[in-house]
Amino acid sequence: MPKLKTLIAAMLFCAVAAPVMAQTISYGEAIDKLVAACGADVDKYCKDVRLGGNRIQDCLSANAGVSGICKVTLNEVNELLQKRAAAQAAVPQLCKSEAKRLCENFREGRGRILRCLTREENARNVSKECNTAITNAGWR
Repeated sequence: MPKLKTLIAAMLFCAVAAPVMAQTISYGEAIDKLVAACGADVDKYCKDVRLGGNRIQDCLSANAGVSGICKVTLNEVNELLQKRAAAQAAVPQLCKSEAKRLCENFREGRGRILRCLTREENARNVSKECNTAITNAGWR
């Protein structure tokens, strides 16, 4: 089962290339869902497929015998991970004015601005859009 989780984790990291905001999913949750829904299909159809390059996902998509629940779960997980990636890309722009106003004494880099924006004392002064993007990005 650890090998299966590794296969699916590699598939996920290769598949997430972003293209707003809504419910998202963590990588750990995605792996757990895919192992539960697609584990038998990966073992049956894709066990000899090499990791990387989206090959596991391509293998599952190409096999007509893959279970319906696996196909549905794969689509749902990919959609949620794309939303997470989109939220992560949107945070700097959506939170730009708050970062300037609330975090002027923080140097950029190493998540300092994000830590400033998510501090309890700043919570009331951060816009709903910025807070939503931070949450959907998985950074809260």
